Amino acid sequence: MEPENIIESVGSAPVETFRGVVFPWHCDAMGHMSVQHQVPLLDNAVYHLLGFFGPTAGQVDGRNAGWADVSHEIRYLHELVAGDLLILSSGILSIGRTSIRHRTILSRRPDAKPCTILEGVTVRFDLDARKATPLSDRERAIAGQLMLPAETN
Repeated sequence: MEPENIIESVGSAPVETFRGVVFPWHCDAMGHMSVQHQVPLLDNAVYHLLGFFGPTAGQVDGRNAGWADVSHEIRYLHELVAGDLLILSSGILSIGRTSIRHRTILSRRPDAKPCTILEGVTVRFDLDARKATPLSDRERAIAGQLMLPAETN
C-alpha cells in the first residue's frame, strides 16, 4: 500500500488529525475532562500526523523503521466538560536530523477555542538497531509540507 500523500495544508494551517467527544466517564471529581483521558486523544492525533509519512512501523524507505516520542510538553488552557465536541489539529514546528518537533492543538467545537496544546519531539527509530536514525529526503519533504507558519512557532 502506498503512503497517503494528500496533505491538506502546506505551511498555512495545521491538518486535522482526530475528532472526539467528552463523555461523562471522561470527567473527574471536579467535573472536567481528566488528564488521563486527554493524553490518549493527543497520542492518537500525533499517530495520525505520523501517518502522513507512510506506515508508522515496518519497511519504510528500505529500512525497518518506526517512531519514538522523546519529549512532550502539555499545556492545559481551558476546561473541557461532558458533551464538548473536540477537534485535534497538528503540524510540524521544526525538522531535525533524526527528529521532528510537532504541535497538536485540542480545540472545542463550535468556538474553536484551543483547550490543550501538546508540543513534542519524535525521532525516526530504527526498529532493528533500536536507536534514532536520520530522516530520509522523502520524510524531510513531507515534514516540510506539514510545517506550521513561522508566526505560530
